[in-house]
Order: sequence, then structure tokens, then C-alpha cells
Amino acid sequence: MILPRIILACALAFILGGASALPGSGGSQDPPSPTLESLRARWERFTPEQKVRARARYEQYLAMSEEERVQLAASAQALRQRVDRVQEELQASAPARAADLEPEKRRTIAREIVAEQSREIGARIRTQVPGQWIERIRNAPPEERVRLLRQFQIHQRDRVARYAIGELGRRLELPAEEIARMQQLQGEARGQAVLELRQRLSAREVHEHGLPPGITPEQWEAWLALSPEDFFEEFQRYWWSRVESLAAEKERAGALRELLEAARPRVEEAVALAELTPQERGARMAQAKRARCVRVIRERELLSPAEIEALEAKDNHEFFEGVRKLLRPRTERR
Repeated sequence: MILPRIILACALAFILGGASALPGSGGSQDPPSPTLESLRARWERFTPEQKVRARARYEQYLAMSEEERVQLAASAQALRQRVDRVQEELQASAPARAADLEPEKRRTIAREIVAEQSREIGARIRTQVPGQWIERIRNAPPEERVRLLRQFQIHQRDRVARYAIGELGRRLELPAEEIARMQQLQGEARGQAVLELRQRLSAREVHEHGLPPGITPEQWEAWLALSPEDFFEEFQRYWWSRVESLAAEKERAGALRELLEAARPRVEEAVALAELTPQERGARMAQAKRARCVRVIRERELLSPAEIEALEAKDNHEFFEGVRKLLRPRTERR
């Protein structure tokens, strides 16, 4: 079966580490797209060792299911969109400086920023992954790590969904066989069951105990008319606003938002350092990010003076791990 062009392009990018295409790949009779041409050109510049690794990735790609290939295409498309957005931000933040850069240089800087953002997201995810899974992923061959992470995500999603169905079904006093039936649902069907049960339970609690504070009968009726997914999002936003209404928590939430913003890569800094090598640019940006984080932590008193001193003494890896720990909800820090 011939894959759609976007899936083919993403497949080639995946096979060659996001850089090139295997000669003769595809099968479409249409004229090659600029994306595929650039991938093929990059392939020709590969060393023999890089081509060996690329062919190993090709074997991995062939072993994927159709669902995994489609997901790969979606992930690659999302990544390209993130790079495009960063380029737009770069242009908006420093138009004169950006205009002086070659297009490929601007795109290189955008990719570096997206890569840094992705590393930060990955680091936050790792803080939530049990140790045994971290070891499995760390010890696996590079080409197997993405698959293992996906397995963990599916495992966690299914475990949480089964538990939620059990708890919600118990509170709704559903028959045990009905709870068991819903727990055996697969994938999205099980997630949908969780949302539907949550909506049913919320409706019953309002009927028994009255409306949540600040919600009018008209708002509540409008919520109940929503799909389970939209109802859940509305309810989550409501409860988050309730939490933030508490003065102490609101103050801390604001401080943590400042810290999160301080830890974000700055497009304007990357542009100002465009003439440096990627290694030098990364080091300078990490130094600036550290300084911003320390300033927020000290000014907003997120740590004691002794804790700040200890944090400043750490290397970059341990320092930013400490920042991520501060940003996690308090119940997850224990």
C-alpha cells in the first residue's frame, strides 16, 4: 500500500534521524516535493556509518503498525508547526536582527529552541515515570526507546482509567458487572466512559448538595448539555479558578508562573547570539536562564536562603532538576 505523501515524508525523516530520505523510497508517480528532495540531498551527504544507522531505522519503521506510522506523521507535522511558530516569534521579537540572518540560519536557531523546549518537556515527563520504566528505557537500544515510552504512556493511561471507572462506578452505586464491563473497554472507549461517569456523578452531587459556589442554574444546565469531554474541561477550569481564588495559593501560583516563564528559552537571546556556535549559544542561553530562575526564586521566596545557595552550587543538570521539582504540584514532591 502506498502511504499518503505526508506519511512518506515523515517516514523518511524518521528513518534518517529527521534528516534525509532513502534513495528510491516512496512509489508515487507524482513529482517529488521539495521536502523529499531536500531529504534525499541530505542522504547523499551522509557518512557510511550514518547510512548504516539510517537503514536500521528503516527496519524499525517497517516493523511499525499502521497506527504507529500515522502517529509518527502527526508528531512530525506538529514538530514542523512548532518550528514555524518559533520562527514567527523570532521575526516578531527582533525583526531587524532576524532580517540580517540567512533563512537557513533562522530555521537552525528555531530548531534549537524547539529542541530545548522538547528536552525540558521530556525532563518533566521523566520526573513522573517510575524508576523501573526509566531503567528499561535508558538501557534499551536508541531505536527502541520511543516504543517503550509509548508503551508506558498506554500502560499508565489504561491503569488510571480502570481505577477511575472503579471509583466513579462505586460512588454511583453501579452493578459490579457494569463496572467490570467498562473497565474492559479499550483505548478511547474507556476514556470516554470515565468522562461520562464523571459527568453523571457531578450531576448527582449537584442534585443532592446544590450548585458549586459561583455557578448559576443557567450555567449548570449549559454545562450538562456539553459533551463529556467539554464538560470535564469546563469543570476543570472552574475548580482551578476556585483554587486560585485562595489568597495564599494564588500568590504562590503567580510565583510559579513567573518561574516557569523564567525557565523558558528566549527567542531574542538566540537571535542576539546567532553568530556563535550551537554549543556556545546553548551554554550562554543556559547561563541566562539560570540567572532568571534564581532571581524569581529569591524575589518570590520560593526557597530559603540556604536552599537557594545550595541550588546555585549545582551544575546545570541538577539546577534545572531542582527548578522542575519546584514547579511540580506539592503532592508530587514527596
